[in-house]
Amino acid sequence: MVPLNSLTRQAGIRLGPLLLQTLIKHYFERTLKEHAEGATQLHQDELLYDAAFKVIKTFLEAASKHTIEELQAFSNTRTPSPPWTHAVRLVVPMSCCDEAATHLIRALGGEEVTKRVVGGTKWWQVRGVQGIDAEWITARKDWEEAKRKHKAQQREARKGRAREPAAAPEEPPATYEPEMDEMRCILFVHGGGYYFGSIDQERYSIQRYARKINGRVFTMNYRLAPQYPFPCAVQDVLACYLFLIRPPPDAAHRPVDPAHIVVAGDSAGGGLCLALLQVLRDTALPMPAGGVLISPWCDLTHSFPSIHINTATDVLPPYGLSFHKPSTLWPPPPDDLTTLVHDGIRTRIRQAMHMGPDTTTQSSTSPAPKSPAPLPIDHLVPITPNTTLRLGSTTSLPTQDADHDNHVRTQRIELRAANGEELVIDAQLQMYTPNYLLTHPLVSPAVSYLGGLPPLHVIVCEKEVLRDEIIYSAHKAAHPDKYPVKDDARRLYPALEGIETRFGPTQVHLQIYDDAAHTLPTLFSFTTPAKYCYRAIATFCRYVTGMLPPPPSPFLGTGSFPRSRSPDLMTSGERTPLSPGSSTSEFASAQSRPQSVRGRPATSSGRPAETHGSSMRRAFSARVSRAGMLLHLNGNAPAAEAHPDPMKPSESSDVGGPRFYCEPSTPKADEGARRAGEPSVYANGLDTMIRERVSTQGVVRPLEPEEALPAFQLPQALVGELSELVVRRYMKGDEAFGRKFAKTAQAIAKKRRRNLERARGDTVRNMMQLQNFLSRDAKGKERAHGEDGEPAHKGMEEGLRAAGSWPWAWALDVDERPPPSSIVSRRDTEEARGLAKIADQAVLADEHAMSANNLWSLIVDFLTVLPEKDKKTRSKSRLRRSKSASAAEAKEEGGDAEPEQETRRSRFKQFVTGRGHGKVQSSGQSTGE
Repeated sequence: MVPLNSLTRQAGIRLGPLLLQTLIKHYFERTLKEHAEGATQLHQDELLYDAAFKVIKTFLEAASKHTIEELQAFSNTRTPSPPWTHAVRLVVPMSCCDEAATHLIRALGGEEVTKRVVGGTKWWQVRGVQGIDAEWITARKDWEEAKRKHKAQQREARKGRAREPAAAPEEPPATYEPEMDEMRCILFVHGGGYYFGSIDQERYSIQRYARKINGRVFTMNYRLAPQYPFPCAVQDVLACYLFLIRPPPDAAHRPVDPAHIVVAGDSAGGGLCLALLQVLRDTALPMPAGGVLISPWCDLTHSFPSIHINTATDVLPPYGLSFHKPSTLWPPPPDDLTTLVHDGIRTRIRQAMHMGPDTTTQSSTSPAPKSPAPLPIDHLVPITPNTTLRLGSTTSLPTQDADHDNHVRTQRIELRAANGEELVIDAQLQMYTPNYLLTHPLVSPAVSYLGGLPPLHVIVCEKEVLRDEIIYSAHKAAHPDKYPVKDDARRLYPALEGIETRFGPTQVHLQIYDDAAHTLPTLFSFTTPAKYCYRAIATFCRYVTGMLPPPPSPFLGTGSFPRSRSPDLMTSGERTPLSPGSSTSEFASAQSRPQSVRGRPATSSGRPAETHGSSMRRAFSARVSRAGMLLHLNGNAPAAEAHPDPMKPSESSDVGGPRFYCEPSTPKADEGARRAGEPSVYANGLDTMIRERVSTQGVVRPLEPEEALPAFQLPQALVGELSELVVRRYMKGDEAFGRKFAKTAQAIAKKRRRNLERARGDTVRNMMQLQNFLSRDAKGKERAHGEDGEPAHKGMEEGLRAAGSWPWAWALDVDERPPPSSIVSRRDTEEARGLAKIADQAVLADEHAMSANNLWSLIVDFLTVLPEKDKKTRSKSRLRRSKSASAAEAKEEGGDAEPEQETRRSRFKQFVTGRGHGKVQSSGQSTGE
């Protein structure tokens, strides 16, 4: 029986009582007396929102008391696709990954800059499997509709020429169908703080996006931190985009027109989407039609005020996402152990390659002397007319150039508080990247130049902790000239040099949803505001991909285009809620976009005709949502937001609302109120920026000026700087978790020492296994190239390079400096195998099949043993096993081993009998040449 994940068990135990408690409190106390800090109107209006908020917040706080391995395993739990969807699993091939690596290195500034900034060009290409686990998802009825259209096209084609009909698929759910090529496409990137999450975690929201646009979604399981830190995930997302627009010859789909692709992501996935779009812009690759950013993580330095003032109203833990129960995975090992591991790996590799000792000059790991810090300034940021947030003093992050000659770069952060106290942090703050890269423009887009991107739909939740950084980034994209880029960002990302002269503003549609917490449509998809959020996303996707229906009447001019408006939006001469200085003169261009609406025939009212009965699941969700609202009908709702029940069966029993179609031309009871998702918002085009607030009932109103928003009360010079408030917050969390898990941390330290000792006994066995693999590989190449006269095997280096994305080629380059948390920096067999297993659990379900992961574990065992310095530690039994294995292999091959293989065996034997750094010999000495 498979053991139950402890996090799963605890979540199951606490879920039932928590839901029952919330229901009772809603019914008897109306939540008005029960809620204190953290209460919002949405909590009081919707039972489902309040229950989901408590469940998610409780779960995330409980998850922090478990290890990263347990959380990753929990989020990777395989979720079956519902019967109303058509899902096809596949693996993006290594050819796309290699092409993505080439473009990413070019975007980062070339090989030299990439080595200087991210620590190399090879270590981040290491992966446990040959490719990226991905999935096509579409609604079954949309697929069947596309299938009918595809067959009709085939019949028309056969009228003009004879053609054999295509064979019907044996099992549609597991096969990519050619008719899916005609659908619009969303490239979706899941969230999870960069260190957990998967396709299965967000399967419901992903399939809902596909249904809303009557199209398809392509999504992937990118490599997760901390074992695969930046830029691993960026490479994976870029590889998937290239897989769409430039598929390999054996791919099942045709190339997707970039103008038919919308990239979308939530939380960390939104940050990855911004990184992807910047890479596409800076490498001149084809841009997608647009981007949907749902609560994107834009600033990993936490420099904005909402991080501190929205903690109670958001689901994220109070100390952030950096703290979990200690394990061998997180926190990373100390710098001295990482240095020891790197030296051991390099020594073993260079001995095996007969490249001689590593002569790289290594300096002390202590940081270089710094210039005296300026006197601290106590920064105060006004939040409201009566509220001020004290950030304290600030400090810059460590640079990657200070100790460039060391294998492990310092992450030390020093800050002098406003009261003169010296605050020091020696740990890594975020799992996604080391401290010296937190302000890299591809890591924290808030410090980058965001002009020159395709149209963006940015969704912000008013009560989330990331609110301010998202609002700031959206305005920075629309008005890049008002928010200059810092010199530090240009140094980390040279593509920003002179970028202002090459790219102009980005078209942005910004929506802020009242009272909602982080990632509204993902975590609270069954609530009323989420329904309108999905509609708004579908409308945007249809607009940028050319599927938005034309205006209802061609005789209406631009100024008289019928739009339902919010009362406070109706001002003389105003036509759209745009930011100051923006115009609305692109209606003609909006009309000229290709209009190819597809879907079911609409009724006379403009709504789609219902062809199937509503499901029990949707009907139940709708009734529960109505019940939660009826509990609080106490007359406190604003009059402008009163409207007929959006869940009426006559309209749709789907709590997510009907798919986007033309709104009926007949006026509603609340005439003059425009709601999110109505197509009239793009009637005049998307010129620079549309700025909106959306109420809990979906009513749209204009966003207040920039100077009235807390996001713009922070001086621009402090964006990307670590404040005293952030440092003290981290230190407080570190102290709390250190006190709670003190014994666990001691046990982890002992386990690491124990694993280090165990690794010393496996050298000979693992080397022989690696030798056997290379011998088989050489024979295969010899048989494949024997007729052409090409060499069958060029040596051990080529064998290692061929083992999947250069898994240990980084050790041959003295300029490669992997971060301490990365999988290539971890040394003992148990730990490395555990990392690879956790990273690949959601990728390949067949654990018994031979894969690159098996070879990975083998190479880890072989290469991560530190050189032995004591002659007495060498056991005679190891030599006997080595000789026996060599004799058995020679006997198996008929005693006719080729001289080249015998030479390699002699080199392995010389390597086995080596005594450490002092016994490294040259190639000629070791082979007798």
